[in-house]
Amino acid sequence: MKGIVLPDDVLKPLEKRFGAAVRRMGSWNSDGTFAYESVSIAAVKQAAEALDDPDLMRALFHLDGTGEQTRPFLELLDTYGPALIDKIAAAYRERTFS
Repeated sequence: MKGIVLPDDVLKPLEKRFGAAVRRMGSWNSDGTFAYESVSIAAVKQAAEALDDPDLMRALFHLDGTGEQTRPFLELLDTYGPALIDKIAAAYRERTFS
């Protein structure tokens, strides 16, 4: 699965700002010392399509590369906020992305 890894130290401020929905955007993983959420890029794309925002669709280009994806994703969350978070969580709930 192509995903964006959000470590717990990144999720905590997001949760404080946007609420508990940020922890429902993807699968929660922990190895006992490192905890993180993995957000599927496919779920983000599905959420963007549901919002039907051309600027958001163009911004997704930065998530498909092989480079760093966390910062561009966090910028999307800053810009689109709860609307995007809720759509990602809904897309994740609807199906399992692989």
